[in-house]
Amino acid sequence: MIGSRGRGKQAPPRRRQDKISGAINFIERLPPDLLAEIHRHLTFLDRIAFALVVRRFVGHVLKPDTQPLLVLPSTASDEKATIVSIADHKRRPAAVPACDPAMRGHVVVGSSHGWLVTADAKGALRLANPVTGVQTELPSVATIPLFNVRAGMWYDLDGEAFARLRFAGPPPYDGAATWGPTPPRCVTLRAEQLRQSFYRMVVLSASPLSGSYAAMIVTAPFFGAPAFATSDDPNWRFAPSHEGVEDAIHHDGRFYSLTYSGLIEAWDRDIDSGGAFTSKVAAPRLNVASDDKRRKYLAVAPDGRFMVVFKESMEVKVNKWSSPKWTCEFKVQRLNETRQLWEDIPDIGDMAIFVGINSSVCVPTTGPGIRPGCVYFTEDEIGKASLRQENYISYHDADDELRRVGVYSFKKLRVDRIIRKPEELPRWPLPAWFTPSAF
Repeated sequence: MIGSRGRGKQAPPRRRQDKISGAINFIERLPPDLLAEIHRHLTFLDRIAFALVVRRFVGHVLKPDTQPLLVLPSTASDEKATIVSIADHKRRPAAVPACDPAMRGHVVVGSSHGWLVTADAKGALRLANPVTGVQTELPSVATIPLFNVRAGMWYDLDGEAFARLRFAGPPPYDGAATWGPTPPRCVTLRAEQLRQSFYRMVVLSASPLSGSYAAMIVTAPFFGAPAFATSDDPNWRFAPSHEGVEDAIHHDGRFYSLTYSGLIEAWDRDIDSGGAFTSKVAAPRLNVASDDKRRKYLAVAPDGRFMVVFKESMEVKVNKWSSPKWTCEFKVQRLNETRQLWEDIPDIGDMAIFVGINSSVCVPTTGPGIRPGCVYFTEDEIGKASLRQENYISYHDADDELRRVGVYSFKKLRVDRIIRKPEELPRWPLPAWFTPSAF
């Protein structure tokens, strides 16, 4: 748990408890303005810990910082994870205990409401709050009726039944080849392939501590259809998606998804029909060509309007003798609700957008640290990243750290590094954004 970074020999449990009680009694007697002043002078990690203590024992006087933080998950043998605050201009990393087992050697496949969703080497999904250290589990994907699990390590998917469900009807599947591959008769995945070839991201509707929440798996492009589970129905169920889901968020009590063809859909649970999730169109279609290879993210502006962020990856050469280097550029469109059309935004003004394996976040940049008019990104192509990890050649991908995390400025039209010391950025697992929460 953040704030438990002990130094030196620890006191006996009874004496330590007396010290904690004395500190709490002291805090309870401090006026709110003094608490706020103390909070302002702490480092970002200590601000989170201090705010949690104050909230617990003094009430909602302070809130933990709500700006997204960067978490660098631990390796299998590491007991620490690293957190970096982008708002901290020195970008000083802070080590926190890695939740065991949810954050040790696991790959982050989602980030919502202050919780990370991680997948282990066998595809099991877990939830961890890096701030509090609390963790829990999500149901196994073996609960999906169309999967036949053999010996706990082979996942056979009934391709024909899956295709009928995804395209909401029997063959022929009109348009299936336009926005994704036609599902084969059968797909077999090893357990260790689930996090590389089946999961794209996982989005939560609320904190697991809320008592009632739902989770949405956005599957990899090869599959396209999402799957849903809820706290009162712990079985994953596929839902129809003719055009395939590329990205998803939870906003204003609903899941919203963006299809590969540029359609935004809202998802609702129909209790009367067995609790299945179904979708309906929520916004006009984007003007996206069928061969458009840009990665698309769905976000919501502070004023509540939908935004779509386009990321185009490319390799460029400084001159004809140099090796190609990876870079990317971003474009943003925002929905004009009055005219019901999408408009290009050359600059996002005083906002910053965070995209990646997390549910995309758009925040105002009124305070210091986070640069306005920028997109902060982390890599989220887990399968491709794992292949590079296995076949890594140092001289071939020297700029790989930029691919994993960076910031794009609409004013400068360029990508900059966030982590100043590449050696502090592990190659695997991939980094992720999360917004700290005590719940």
